[in-house]
Amino acid sequence: MDEPLTPPAHNVLVVHPHISITPEEREAVLRSVEYNVFAFPAALVSCDFLSDSGTSAVTDVQWAAMVRGDESYGRNSGYYCLLDAFRDVFERGDKQEYLFRDVLAGTTDSSFYLNKFLKPRSGGFVNGGRMQLIRPNFFIVPQGRCAEFLLFSTLANILEANRSALAWPPVIISNGFFDTTNANASVAGFELHTFLQPGLTELFPIEKVGVENPFRGNLDVAAASAFLSNPENAKRTALILLTITNNWAAGQPVSMANIKATAALACQHGIPLFFDACRFAENAAFVQVFEPGYSHMPIPQIVVDMFAHADGFTISLKKDGLANMGGALCFRDEGVFASRFTADIGIHLKERQIICYGNDSYGGMSGRDLMAAAAGLYQVTQEAYLRNRIRQVQGFAQRLVEKGVPVLLPPGGSAVFLDMDVFFADCGRSYDEFASVGFTLELLRDYGIRSVEAGPFGWEWDKKTSAKERDLIPNLVRLAVPRNVMTDVHFEYTAAAISQLYRRRHTIPGARITRGAELRIRHFQSGLEPVPVQTFLGKAQDDITRLSSALGLDQAAQKILAESLALSMKSWGQVPIHHQSTCSWLSDCSYNRSPIEYSVAIEQNTGKSQLRFMIEAQAAGNSIEAYQRSALDLTKAIEAKYLNVTLDRFNDVSDLFFPPETAQGPLAAWHSLVMDTSTPKWKIYLNPRTSGLANASGVVREALFRLGMPDAYGLLEAVLSSDPNSESSFIYFSLDLHPRPQDRIKVYLEHHNSSATSLAGLIGPCLSGTASETEIHRFFSTLAGGSDGPYRAKSLVTCFTFTRPDGEGTALETEVTVHFPIGKYAPTAAEARRRLEDYLATTTPADSREAVLMMFSKCVDALRHHETAAGAEFYQWVGLKLTKSREPVITFYFGPDMFGGAVRRG
Repeated sequence: MDEPLTPPAHNVLVVHPHISITPEEREAVLRSVEYNVFAFPAALVSCDFLSDSGTSAVTDVQWAAMVRGDESYGRNSGYYCLLDAFRDVFERGDKQEYLFRDVLAGTTDSSFYLNKFLKPRSGGFVNGGRMQLIRPNFFIVPQGRCAEFLLFSTLANILEANRSALAWPPVIISNGFFDTTNANASVAGFELHTFLQPGLTELFPIEKVGVENPFRGNLDVAAASAFLSNPENAKRTALILLTITNNWAAGQPVSMANIKATAALACQHGIPLFFDACRFAENAAFVQVFEPGYSHMPIPQIVVDMFAHADGFTISLKKDGLANMGGALCFRDEGVFASRFTADIGIHLKERQIICYGNDSYGGMSGRDLMAAAAGLYQVTQEAYLRNRIRQVQGFAQRLVEKGVPVLLPPGGSAVFLDMDVFFADCGRSYDEFASVGFTLELLRDYGIRSVEAGPFGWEWDKKTSAKERDLIPNLVRLAVPRNVMTDVHFEYTAAAISQLYRRRHTIPGARITRGAELRIRHFQSGLEPVPVQTFLGKAQDDITRLSSALGLDQAAQKILAESLALSMKSWGQVPIHHQSTCSWLSDCSYNRSPIEYSVAIEQNTGKSQLRFMIEAQAAGNSIEAYQRSALDLTKAIEAKYLNVTLDRFNDVSDLFFPPETAQGPLAAWHSLVMDTSTPKWKIYLNPRTSGLANASGVVREALFRLGMPDAYGLLEAVLSSDPNSESSFIYFSLDLHPRPQDRIKVYLEHHNSSATSLAGLIGPCLSGTASETEIHRFFSTLAGGSDGPYRAKSLVTCFTFTRPDGEGTALETEVTVHFPIGKYAPTAAEARRRLEDYLATTTPADSREAVLMMFSKCVDALRHHETAAGAEFYQWVGLKLTKSREPVITFYFGPDMFGGAVRRG
């Protein structure tokens, strides 16, 4: 059987041409309006999805109604038409009287006014005749937020007057407060609690769109009930506000069953139930199509059934009123609302209405607008219109899904919402980057498509003080579809544009608030600027410049460091930091798998310092072989650029560390540059386990033999054989790449499960004249927070440095450095820093202590952003070099948090 088709509901008779504009011109405009999409001129937008509020195309009936509009100050015809349209739509259902038609046709007379418009009515949402004067309960305002202000400010005044008898502050419960609702209620002094049915962002199959709907806009009645079960909470709760459809929750509908359950909860506690009814007709359509028992009920009757459970409602007629302006506040005559907040609540509301918006006949609206809104209420509840409306939004969502764009499904009736958590899932973006705002700016600049972020920026994630509040905030971008405005061409173009942005999502900038971060509903008025996604090279150069400045290096040295980083990252440095989609290789260069590490060495007696970076050349492939090729390419590039670099010694041993077919391990090679003068000094770190752990000793022995230091292996062998637990092994082999007799060979040992005492005893024989075992023990135990070990979280490492300063054939000189992985043994960054400062304060001579502590503090402050992100693991290692020629040198190894602290090899 063929799928039923939905015929068109209207024809387009008026065309609005667009102004031609280039992306460069749009960028200039964005700059001029502080990158606020609300301030961007609409005339320069090609597809405007900013809002569905007041953006509807006016129908021919509405145009005719506007011609019949009466601009009299007191009781114009539109006033009566709107009041009776509300009665028809929200009270009479299938028994509508359509008095509006007589006014439109010009067939009214005096008896019509006397017997119809002025007829006394009471008991519903819209009192009539003199009853609207005695007990006013219907209030016209310019738009929905004015109705919210009128309601919340008046209630707050009444509650404040009785504050001594009430618990404070008053509470409003809701399934979701949209931005202006939240702002108006908060300003009035209400405490807001959102109880949304769980599962908003759960996956929903595209093939079920239009077939099923889980009504994800529902109030979580169980959670609300639990809240109200506390008598104090129940006493403080002034209203339950049900938003239909739930614009805060991606425009998702609310089921009739949920409306009834919410009404029962409200009744149980004597709390008025109000609707935010801006999209009531769309919600009714969802009930008709997807909720059992309503498929044969006409939309007008479903609307009446919905509102039969409400004590009142606010409405923006700019949405499901098809009007360009208008709103209203209604409450049930002599109902729960009036009985709870004094019988003359309507008088209070009317006084404020007149003060703020003018005579109650028009409430800030023109007579034309009143007539257009009256006509719109009838047309918006027509099933043909609603079918097309909802199908249009569904079709837009399906186009995006077909192009691979993550969309929150099923779509609501007024907008398509992009799921930006999924959109940026492989980009490592944090909420405080406001990347979703950056997306809206890119979409507007490059394609002329205006949308709005409905997530961390709009919902003020950064201002929330509790994890619970932050967790409630969705991360969405809304594309609100204006009613009766767009064609398939608009949707095809927009889907194609968003698809292109999705493919380059790793390059989409974030955004920074430059003005108005603390303003209420700041997205309407704050200033912004895009923040480009940082590349590996950009981030590293920024970090190294900060460290250079902290250490007092001059501009020439900083330039050398920046150029050295650019050379080291030549093939991959421009990749955005968060781009991990094509490479599963994660570096062992630092704890958080960033391919770079920084270190600062300080002579404790003099305060003299050295700055160094270490880097792993990245590869396009994910294999050790690919990384070996990258390492060799970088090695050759360093030799070609720097005249003081020679690869003679490296070439003598390269076959040992770069076996052609049997390479193993997480490391091919690392390169480092040390900067303490105007001459950079390069070295390379190699992997002795590249042919397997069992062969590491043989690789080290052969390398030392080829490099003319066979006696060095004897010392290392003695250390290994002295390990009582036989848990020490070779881990790194390092060469200076400079042609000097003083060039060093470094061999690193890893000591599993060792303690401060055992390791001090193990290397003690190698320390003659340099340091005592007591000093080594103090170093380890202080950094471990007083613990002697054994240290099992991460192994300790020792480094043996060998040189022949007097040339070949002369005596071998040895230095030993002990390394403690403090980031694995301190619970927090603050604790790691405290231990390091304590150690420096107790071991540095008095005449240099202040300078050394200041230098350490400056280095940490220079990289504070990484410390905040990475926590204790920002402090990677601490090294203590024990040397005969100099006093001890302490080195701090810092790990930049390139991946938000969440990446691990797997």
